[in-house]
Amino acid sequence: MLQFRCPLLTLVRHYSSVNTTVISKIFKKKPVNERLQLKGWVKALRRHKEFTFIDVNDGSCSRSLQVVLPSEKRPESLGYHSSLFTSGVLRTCSHKGQDIELLAEEIQVIGENNLENYPFKARTKSTPDYVRQHLHLRGRTNFSSLLRVRSQAKMAIHNYFTSEDFINIDTPLLTGNDCEGAGEVFFVETPTSNKENSESSPHAKFFNHPVYLTVSGQLHLEAMVSGLSRVYNFNPAFRAENSQSRRHLSEFWMVEAEEGFLKGSSGFQSLTERVESLIKYTTQYVLDRQEEDIFYCWKQNQDTEKVVRASLQKQFGLLPYSEAIEILKANSHNFKRQPVQGEDLGREHELYLTKHMGNIPVFVIDWPKKIKAFYMCPQEEDPNLVYGLDLLFPNVGEVVGGGLREHNFLALQNRLQEHNLKESLNWYLDLRRFNGRISSGGFGLGFERYLLFLLGTANIKDVIPFPRWSKHCLC
Repeated sequence: MLQFRCPLLTLVRHYSSVNTTVISKIFKKKPVNERLQLKGWVKALRRHKEFTFIDVNDGSCSRSLQVVLPSEKRPESLGYHSSLFTSGVLRTCSHKGQDIELLAEEIQVIGENNLENYPFKARTKSTPDYVRQHLHLRGRTNFSSLLRVRSQAKMAIHNYFTSEDFINIDTPLLTGNDCEGAGEVFFVETPTSNKENSESSPHAKFFNHPVYLTVSGQLHLEAMVSGLSRVYNFNPAFRAENSQSRRHLSEFWMVEAEEGFLKGSSGFQSLTERVESLIKYTTQYVLDRQEEDIFYCWKQNQDTEKVVRASLQKQFGLLPYSEAIEILKANSHNFKRQPVQGEDLGREHELYLTKHMGNIPVFVIDWPKKIKAFYMCPQEEDPNLVYGLDLLFPNVGEVVGGGLREHNFLALQNRLQEHNLKESLNWYLDLRRFNGRISSGGFGLGFERYLLFLLGTANIKDVIPFPRWSKHCLC
């Protein structure tokens, strides 16, 4: 048998053996009496006659490790948020809030921080609105807790789908499809598109047909599900909705999944169970691994922990659309916009329904066909209703939308004609011509909206690293 040894792997192992230790692992393993070396930033500095106490953070966790340095070894350039390298022996200590510290034997200032114009001051808590004005610097603040939670939540979602035998598909970001048919899409054009007057559309210059930034990868997932059975993506999406509110983003992340061989009421039930299991798995995964960061975020909203834990312990609510409308009508004095049978729900209606159902996530099902997307499958018992779902979350509103897909070729062809989409989505009809007439179902989860629920954050721009809006386009 041939044996192959990778020299690169050997180099990686050698490098990792002499690499610095991250602070999160120091707190987890607590290797007392071992000699360690670490790199990070100064978060606080307390100078005394004999010793200088330095709080060092490297971004791996919310906690800083106290480094004790003999004052005669303190570099003159050592200051708030300067970067440093230090090595020494870890020992136990009796300081409040910390049971270990590093007794430094060596310390080097890698780089000083110019504090004259630095927007964040030591031991000063900045508001989210203020921090948001410095997007390129907020990773140095307590916003780092959100970034670690977000990273773990993404990992949890990938782990869930992998464990359930889903195949990850990279759906395109440039597309000729307006999935929802709502027109809230960004056109893609080159800088030279408008230089010459032409009878043709300027948006058709590069690809010879209109191209947009994607709103959803669902249709492309449907193209793959007929051969792979279970598929998902985790991609950016773009919506040209002209709103600058704390609930809207132009660029956001979507988790979308499509599963084959789901049909009728039993298939629809399987779909709701799939969504609920994904949410609960992801939430528990993050709580198990980022507890300190989660608790920091929960301090900003005391009720969030109770709501999140209830979502783990209780089964999600299930509410038919018609029943939801009756509940809302009976309490219409609470709303600015009155609920109307046959119309979509507003956010104030969604929030009321979650409270009415016990402050837990609620599936609204059995939607009227006329207010749902063209691809929704009509119910067998009542063709005026579709196998569709909206999952509403407390304090957030709709986070997940989905349903079973129309698998009848003629019915889908007629619906595309009704929406003037037959020409642009003729390929979509092929999926019904050549897929063996299997049915499928799927859903899309707004990742930032899920994080709003998990963390209790008030502004959706505070759960994404670089939100883009008209007041801040620096990054």
